[in-house]
Amino acid sequence: MKDGLPPFLTVEEAAKRLRIGRTLAYQLARRYRSTGGVEGLPVVAFGSTLRVPRAKLEELAGGPIDDVEPAPVVALDLRRAEAPPVSKPARRPRKTTRAIAQPALPFTATDAS
Repeated sequence: MKDGLPPFLTVEEAAKRLRIGRTLAYQLARRYRSTGGVEGLPVVAFGSTLRVPRAKLEELAGGPIDDVEPAPVVALDLRRAEAPPVSKPARRPRKTTRAIAQPALPFTATDAS
């Protein structure tokens, strides 16, 4: 192993080094297999496991592949951060319904006879 990288990488490891997504890497691996190695991400199948040969990946990239370093973690102190005041949106006035006087129905007794 030179530079600490193994001779065969997983598809996910190759995707990180190429700075592409996992889904695209698997699509390119599938294309490589379906075109007989004419295009796509070079892979070798070990049973149902796919591996990307480092030498082929470096050939595809046009140079040596370095180990991907994780992005630095930035710590934030959220306890002291004050959120800006949030103004509530103006409320729309409620629509009021007025009671409409309805005429008495003919079968209701309004007079006590």
